[in-house]
Amino acid sequence: MALPNHETKRIVRPRDLFLNAALAATAWTPSLSQSTPRLGIIGGANLATLTSTFIQNASNRIGFAVGLMAVLPVSPSFAIQPELMFTMKGTNSKPGGPDAKAKIDYIELPVLARFQMRAFGRVKPFVYGGPGFAYWTNCTIEGHTIEQNVARRAIKMDCDSLARQAAQAVPGAKFSRTDVDGIIGGGLAFDVRGRTMTVGVRYDVGFVKLINYSDSKTRALSFMGTLDWPFHK
Repeated sequence: MALPNHETKRIVRPRDLFLNAALAATAWTPSLSQSTPRLGIIGGANLATLTSTFIQNASNRIGFAVGLMAVLPVSPSFAIQPELMFTMKGTNSKPGGPDAKAKIDYIELPVLARFQMRAFGRVKPFVYGGPGFAYWTNCTIEGHTIEQNVARRAIKMDCDSLARQAAQAVPGAKFSRTDVDGIIGGGLAFDVRGRTMTVGVRYDVGFVKLINYSDSKTRALSFMGTLDWPFHK
């Protein structure tokens, strides 16, 4: 007698389920951990100066930078790192020279390409670079008169007023309120209970002349630290 023609049923064994689950976890876990955007805070110290002869015998102005940042992964080793920062730049005069200071504070938007390097234990080196777009929130020049036989008198003037005075000798003289920077840097990243902490250094080069009749441009060496955490919807 012929047996009924039933479709053969596939027997699923517990071992197969375990192997499939293990393979899925291995495939998806790195992807999820690397593709999760991170939000955080950034801060540090600046050693800033100006090029050229805007202030004679220029030395570093020590200031700070602080703000918010994000890390937006594109691949396991590459991410975009936008930032929104308040940063203090400018310059001081060297001791023994004319007493002068330029205090220029900016709101800056760096957009950096970040490359993650091979990890050494729990430490992950990285490098980054990209442009920054800045708009000043304050620009003042401070100093003292140096005329002979005249008592030293403190001077403090905003850059717009200085430009108007300079325009009497150099028609069209004006300061630029905006700057475009080139930023390069790197550091080390550490995992801290699911959060990422970094320490690093960056160099910031301004490409726009601070005042159009001089070649003075901003420069800053910054020592930065960040703390970020995964952003979950």
